[in-house]
Amino acid sequence: MNRFNAKLSLVASAVVLSSVVSSGAMAADGFYVGGQLQSSTFGHSIERNTGSGTNPSITSFAEETDAAVGVHLGYKMHLTDDAFVVAEAFYTDENAETTNINNMLQTQLELNSSYGINFKAGVDVTPKFSVYGIAGATVLDFDIHNSYPFAPPMRSGDTSEVGLSLGAGFEYQVDNQWSVKGEYIQINDLSFDPLPEVAVPGKLNPNEVDFDSLKLSVSYAF
Repeated sequence: MNRFNAKLSLVASAVVLSSVVSSGAMAADGFYVGGQLQSSTFGHSIERNTGSGTNPSITSFAEETDAAVGVHLGYKMHLTDDAFVVAEAFYTDENAETTNINNMLQTQLELNSSYGINFKAGVDVTPKFSVYGIAGATVLDFDIHNSYPFAPPMRSGDTSEVGLSLGAGFEYQVDNQWSVKGEYIQINDLSFDPLPEVAVPGKLNPNEVDFDSLKLSVSYAF
């Protein structure tokens, strides 16, 4: 959670710097569309119980950060002059890959896409600047590859897992239609069913993935 708190502090700093300016919304409520450029970090942990004194249980972790691009569609509505809520659907084409080696078991995860829906609630700090919190459901779609050194072939599969996403963001209103947003979102300890081990038929190890993203997006309001 240290990374989450550190990045949330950037948003908090922006609020403090802007709080001295008068509030009021500039953009009209309604539908908007846009695209985003994103830095996605994908982490994978394996807890492998070998049941052997010579090969003790090991928990290993691997993490990879890569760039991604996506699109979004949302609807914004003000509840008061300054407070608003948003519902937004999104799809992101991902590229992050991890390789986790645990007691000779090598597991490679390839993140193909992330998509889902986010709900946002925030306030207009100035006529052009607003901040908000984010909560939603994100689907992570990824491939799984298991292998052992000197023991081909590789066993492969895929899965789609849904996780609770939490984060924060800000929006700068360029004019009545165009706006720029920055967001940080995080998913922690999302469990998934891995592929059974080849060396021990039917054996499944506890596996979890983490995901966080820094997103810069541009939106156009109708």
